[in-house]
Amino acid sequence: MSKRRIFLAAVALASLSVTAAEAARAPRHAAPAASFELKSVDVGHYPTVRLVVRSANPSSAPGVFENGIQMSGVSSTNLGASKAFVLAIDRSQSMTGTPLERAAAAAKQLLHQKRPGDRVELVTFGSTALAETSFSTSAADADAALSSLARDPTPGTALYNAAVLSANQLRGQNVPGRVLVLLTDGRDLGSTATLGSALRAAQKADVVIDAIALGDADPTPLKKLAAGTGGSFFSSPTPAALSAVYQRVGVELDHTWSISYTTNSLPGERIVLAVGSAHGSSKTVELPVVATHSDPLLPRVFLRGFGGAFLLTIVVAALIALAVQRLRAVPRRERLKQRVFEHTLATGRRSERRKRPTLALVLEALNHRLRGIPQLKRLDRLAEAAAVPASTAVIAATSVGVGFVAALIVGVTTSSAPLAFIFFLLGLGAPLLALRILANRRVAAVEDQLPDVLAAIAGSLKVGHGLKQALQTVAGEDAPPVSVELRRVLAESRLGRPLEEALVAMCERLGSDDLLYVAAAVDVQSQVGGSLAGVFDTVAETVRERQQHRRRLRAVTATSRVTATVMAIMPFGFLGLLLLITPHYVLPFLESHTGRVLMFASVISIGIGWVLLNRVASVKA
Repeated sequence: MSKRRIFLAAVALASLSVTAAEAARAPRHAAPAASFELKSVDVGHYPTVRLVVRSANPSSAPGVFENGIQMSGVSSTNLGASKAFVLAIDRSQSMTGTPLERAAAAAKQLLHQKRPGDRVELVTFGSTALAETSFSTSAADADAALSSLARDPTPGTALYNAAVLSANQLRGQNVPGRVLVLLTDGRDLGSTATLGSALRAAQKADVVIDAIALGDADPTPLKKLAAGTGGSFFSSPTPAALSAVYQRVGVELDHTWSISYTTNSLPGERIVLAVGSAHGSSKTVELPVVATHSDPLLPRVFLRGFGGAFLLTIVVAALIALAVQRLRAVPRRERLKQRVFEHTLATGRRSERRKRPTLALVLEALNHRLRGIPQLKRLDRLAEAAAVPASTAVIAATSVGVGFVAALIVGVTTSSAPLAFIFFLLGLGAPLLALRILANRRVAAVEDQLPDVLAAIAGSLKVGHGLKQALQTVAGEDAPPVSVELRRVLAESRLGRPLEEALVAMCERLGSDDLLYVAAAVDVQSQVGGSLAGVFDTVAETVRERQQHRRRLRAVTATSRVTATVMAIMPFGFLGLLLLITPHYVLPFLESHTGRVLMFASVISIGIGWVLLNRVASVKA
């Protein structure tokens, strides 16, 4: 009997060891294929592939397999842990009373369950869709808006408009998880958007839509929105059940993963995507074909409108000129003859024959032609006042070049000929404006130094020095820009120009009102004689009093000038703020022809008002 027991015990131990060995050979951490569900695949952002996966375990991110091969570089985000989400609630007339109150109370419960880093925004829709709050990590604004939620007095249910608005709002959030929780008790009525455009907007923004149908709501469009974005559809037969439905939405988000990766497959190929394992939940999709034939060879700005045709004409003309110059090249036989002939000529004639037109020669010829135009002589005086070593031809060529480059960049990027023409004008005036600013700053610096310089010249004259020696002393001791200008006066004097005439030319060249007093005083003194030191003392005192009076006037009119500037900038500031907070409110105005005309008229009226207010506030000293 004991032997029999020993035999049975040995058999039992052997069976246990076999079972333990089989268990040891089995994978310990492999999740069953059924633990992951591939809900949607989006290949519209090729080569980036986006998936929405439901996991039975919220803490385990699924692996992604493409054609049976596990992909690397996969980005996974749990929608319950980190997201930006929009609560879109129907407030149409059919939601009056208890349904709207229960919907607001249930939405508050979902707000209280959100993670600290989640960003939330509230959107309501009736006859129109409105963003009640902006995105915030705090639920206080959305909670307050839900407490004051009221039905829309105008009939209509802009369901698709609300979906498009929410998707556009979520698109601007720099977070990987984007969710829209949409609640309605009816069907779309009065939207300008369609179901297809709403679905495309959500897919473009990578938004997952969880749709809730309350009561007798039409479930078909809600199911399409949810299925097309990888979300879920929920049904609440009564308003009292909304609280439980919103709790299910929160649980569903905890089990949902947003995944993206970059595929190596070629456009147009069919790929099989699976999650969890190579044999897990899978979908077969076809990658989009990159349509290169539908795009024109040239940007659209060159194919329509006067501005585009003008730019295209310039480019084509330049290419034709280069081609003609190339075709007119001397044949090889003639080139050999010319080479031999050049080496047999004298050195002078050889250098003349070798002389080719360069950029400097072209600019010199252009400058010679432009000197005869009286209006362009101001550019020379402006460049001298700004101490910029550039001729009229260089300034004009720079302005045209900047305008052309600005118009070309804007035209290619926006395909708008009027906008390209506007930027051509802006680029044309930008170098001139910069030159004017430099000249004004330099003249202002000279005016600030002028009283002390005149007093120093008068002091040097009083101790017996001549005017030339006094100017040399000031030019060697003072700082630029006065010292630079005085050294130029002395240089002109050494070349034979009378000193008083060179000094008057300096004052006229800078074009300052205070310097004109100096020029007039020196001119009169050189003709009638008298004490030159006394003249400089008198002019120095006059200039100092004028500057003090000018400063007092600027202090008195500072409020008016600042008011003019603020009133000119304020409309643009409000426009930028609206574009930042609620772009959907402003973009239809900017994208319509009437809106552009009104915007252009507004800019002109603002400019006229700014000029008039500055004229009123400006007092000549």
